[in-house]
Amino acid sequence: MRLDQPSRRKSSWAFWRSENAAEPSSPVQAAADATTPAGGKPPKPQKKNVPHANRPNLIVPQIEDTLPLLSTHNLLAGGVKRIKKILGYTDTRDTNLFRKEEPTIFKRVLIIGVHGFFPTKMIRPIIGEPTGTSMKFAQVGETAVLSWAKENNLNIEIQKIALEKEGKIFDRVEFFFDILKNSANDIKKADFIFVCSHSQGCPVSVILMSKLLEYGIIDENKKIGILGMAGINIGPFFGMDRSFFVRAYSTIENESLLELFQFQNFESLQSRKYIESLRNLVRHDVKLTFVGSIDDQLVPLYSAIALHVQHPNIFKAVYIDGSTNTPDFVARIIKLSCMLHNIGSTDHDVIKEISNALAGPITGGGHSRIYNDLKVYKLALDFILKTESSNIAIEQPVRYRPFDIKKLGNGANPFNLPWCARGLFFEVSKRLPSGKDEIQLVFREFEEWQPESKALKDVKYRLNGIRAKF
Repeated sequence: MRLDQPSRRKSSWAFWRSENAAEPSSPVQAAADATTPAGGKPPKPQKKNVPHANRPNLIVPQIEDTLPLLSTHNLLAGGVKRIKKILGYTDTRDTNLFRKEEPTIFKRVLIIGVHGFFPTKMIRPIIGEPTGTSMKFAQVGETAVLSWAKENNLNIEIQKIALEKEGKIFDRVEFFFDILKNSANDIKKADFIFVCSHSQGCPVSVILMSKLLEYGIIDENKKIGILGMAGINIGPFFGMDRSFFVRAYSTIENESLLELFQFQNFESLQSRKYIESLRNLVRHDVKLTFVGSIDDQLVPLYSAIALHVQHPNIFKAVYIDGSTNTPDFVARIIKLSCMLHNIGSTDHDVIKEISNALAGPITGGGHSRIYNDLKVYKLALDFILKTESSNIAIEQPVRYRPFDIKKLGNGANPFNLPWCARGLFFEVSKRLPSGKDEIQLVFREFEEWQPESKALKDVKYRLNGIRAKF
């Protein structure tokens, strides 16, 4: 693809092409070229708003893109860090985990499903029937584990527990704690516990698993991984508590839903308990994967990937449904931002600045489509079981960075985003092995980008000067 060619954004999924290939055409473009007679005019481009159902779903980044492979050099560097730590050096820490050649071996896995907040009957005709049940997550998780185990030549046994109860977060935690306390024998038999949670179920799972470890229901040396899909880790979109969507709930349901907005207040009981539990989990070498949905209509991306916390045992990624027509430029920016967070660096608040512009329509399925894709679960399994465990990482604290959500909700300063993007490009070129190539692709895709929504048009307008300034 040359920069002087007409944009093919709406007839390709350019973000999927191999970045090391010599300008390959998309399958759609290749088919169009094949039907064009020699010397003839190419067919007219498709209309803007025609959906392209052939685009595959995308989860970015993968651990292969982000985490370096464990090598002799890494092992020696880790040994030096441990010696320095013994000698009292305070700046010794790991910024990320390393990938292993071979996965962690396990024979018995316990899969726990934890559902989120269910919509009331009045709302269901608008946003759809609640399909995100705990059993659904346990079943999809089972399929993913079986597929993953087969790919890695493992013979395993699986047991599932679906935790079902609606209500407020602490009430659900207490109820589920009693259930799992009665299932202590099943927990003891498992080599690996895989928790699959969604929406409100994400903070519930974090607090619940921490409590189970604290009370000794789960052995301290047990292998544990938590997948949080579209989790309400920093609350829903700012201002949604004053919308019709929330007012349509009954009193009891409304209390449970309004509680989620407490996570927007970093000093609330819910937020403080969440952070305390998260810190306890990483001290026990629990690995957490937070995956947000690119067009979530309920949870901003910065909340879904828990942008306020950072630790080598936490991996952040984004699910991009193929039907969303997500621009290549946006997909790549999100990918690079997550990669930086996953290696202990910063995206200079790019995700925070553009999260509101990515919100999907209230009748869309962005909040729910994420849990149907096996690749989301398998990404979590890769991070949990194909990365080494580092004592230095476990012993270091979770980096906690609260921020003022009201400033984002009330409309960010339009001059913030260009400066954030400039900082992002600096970090990408400095921290990522192929950073300079990635930046050139970002510029190319930005020039080809033709946003349709008002929010994304505003984003492009604010970023118009990024290439000239870098």
